[in-house]
Formats: sequence, structure tokens, C-alpha cells
Amino acid sequence: MRKLSILFMVIMLVASATIAMAGPWRCGSGMGPGSGMGPGCGMGPGCGMGPYALANLDLSAEQATKIQALREARLKEVSPLRNQLFSKRAELRLLWVQINPDQDKIRTKQKEISNLRDQIQEKTTKHRLELRKALTAEQQAQLMAFRLDRGCGLCGKCGRMCRW
Repeated sequence: MRKLSILFMVIMLVASATIAMAGPWRCGSGMGPGSGMGPGCGMGPGCGMGPYALANLDLSAEQATKIQALREARLKEVSPLRNQLFSKRAELRLLWVQINPDQDKIRTKQKEISNLRDQIQEKTTKHRLELRKALTAEQQAQLMAFRLDRGCGLCGKCGRMCRW
């Protein structure tokens, strides 16, 4: 009976250690690094022109107002495109689940999705350039240093590209 108790405790210890090591702290798992709750992959204080980076740039009131206006304008511009992209992706999924999928419709829908992505990317690039124009040369240098300190580029935890 005593051997059985010891065996059970060892199994529980190993199981607990395994869960602790491989469990919720994986990147993009919803907890810990990469969950949006801190630095890493996902929606946390990452790199670039987010509120965490801008808070350290000592923006003037005029700069803060201009940046807020630029963000709102971009949101108005990009939101309809994102909604269309979401709809097109749903339509593409429906095309793929058909018993005999129509190849031409799938290719056409994929081109529509690619076109929407390109439009969003073009607007994002324009927005980033406009944001940089609102900063002084010193603030731009601080922002780039902040991006480098935060490890922007390929994430070391999951290999995904960080965006700003």
C-alpha cells in the first residue's frame, strides 16, 4: 500500500511539472507572454507607435492631437475594408466546404481577398508615414530605439512577425 502511495505521488508530481512547463505560458496561448497581457507576441505592449511607445516620447499637445486625428481617420478608412475582408473570407470558406468546389469562384474570391489586403496594407503604410511626420527627428530616433529594445521583427517566442 505504501509503494502505491509513493508511486501515485510521483506520478502527480511529474504531471504537475509537465503541465506547469508546457501549459498556459506558451506564446499565443491566452495567458502569460504573448497573451496581450505583456510584451511578446500578440496584443500587448509591443513595438512601434502604440500607446506604450508614444507615452515615452514626450509629445506636445499639438502632436498628440494630430496623432489621435490620424488614428481616427485611418480607422474610418480601414474599417469598411476590414469588414469586407471578413465577409469575403467567410464566403471563401463556404466555397471550400462544398462537395464539388468551383475552382474559378475560389480563385476569384481569393483575388478579391488579396486586393482588400493590399488596400489595407497601402493605407497602413500611408498612416505610418504620416505618423512619423508628426514626430521630431529626436522622437523618431527614440521610437526606433524603443522598437529595437522591444525586440520587434520576428518574435523569439513564436516566430511570428511583430507589427506596429
